[in-house]
Amino acid sequence: MHPEELNMPRLQIRGFADVGWSGSDQTGSTNSFALGQYNLFITSRLTDRASFLAETVLEADSKNEFGIDPQRLLLIYTVNDALNFSFGRYHTGIGFYNTAYHHSAFMQTTLGRPFLFQFEDGGGILPIHNVGVSVTGVLSNAVGLHYLAEIGNGRSTRTALGVSPVQNAVSEHNGKAFNLGLYFRPPIVTGLQLGATGYHDHLTPVVLVGGVPTRIPNVSEDIIAAHIVYQSPRFEFLNEGVLMRHQSDGSPVVVNIPGFYSQISNRWGRYRPYFRYEYLQVPVNDPLYADVGLIHGPHAGLRFDLSEMSAFKVEYGRNLSRSPKAVNTLGMQFSFAF
Repeated sequence: MHPEELNMPRLQIRGFADVGWSGSDQTGSTNSFALGQYNLFITSRLTDRASFLAETVLEADSKNEFGIDPQRLLLIYTVNDALNFSFGRYHTGIGFYNTAYHHSAFMQTTLGRPFLFQFEDGGGILPIHNVGVSVTGVLSNAVGLHYLAEIGNGRSTRTALGVSPVQNAVSEHNGKAFNLGLYFRPPIVTGLQLGATGYHDHLTPVVLVGGVPTRIPNVSEDIIAAHIVYQSPRFEFLNEGVLMRHQSDGSPVVVNIPGFYSQISNRWGRYRPYFRYEYLQVPVNDPLYADVGLIHGPHAGLRFDLSEMSAFKVEYGRNLSRSPKAVNTLGMQFSFAF
């Protein structure tokens, strides 16, 4: 009998993986072959309105030890086009890139994500993941107006204590992070999307002072993001800007952290050359991420599609910072789906 006849869930499993090599001229660095993320993407249709989604990643860390992380774990309930609920761990809808490209290197044009949208455990400063409820829907089909509203635990800033930045089961305080956004996909220009989001959280940082965990003043965090992107089967042009604002309780000082990236590519047959420029500046008086400092520079590369399910990429990057010496990088990657 078919699963439909037995009224059983219809489970589908897809996989993604990548292997790469990278090196740079940074003093003390070594070039390395590396296993990328081994990603199992599972979906299951439970009823006509309810479904399940899980994205589980197996990857090695800087100590060459493997770990298993459930990156997304969602129960999805669809009322209609205007109202869709997702419960669980999701990728926050800040900007465009974070919900357009998840944990598969194969699905991305470039070798990796823009630094602005790096995952938390890879040094990124944005709250890429959250645990809570996400609501999305269409407000107007005539003009292609969509909305999103999210509320969740937010993130922990206790990284110095080895605590996960994603609050999967226990929240540090009763307040919750929320994110609101609108975006347009005008029907008259297929592939064009324009949008903006606003995120707010209240963080309770703890740092080590003389080896002793010490709470510093709470920090209010606001993140405003805007994007203009155009994608067609051949051409893509991605542009995103983010402004993060931090203010410690009791302090009149507001720290502004600007960042952006711009990426362009065009496909000729199986070849897709691309170029991306990115920028992020964290002031030295930021209470949370001052160690990140200034990061900017170009990345240029070529993607060659070996088949519909595999690709080879090579990329050169030049990373500039407050240090007088720029760092040149070279990377290669073989990514595939199965």
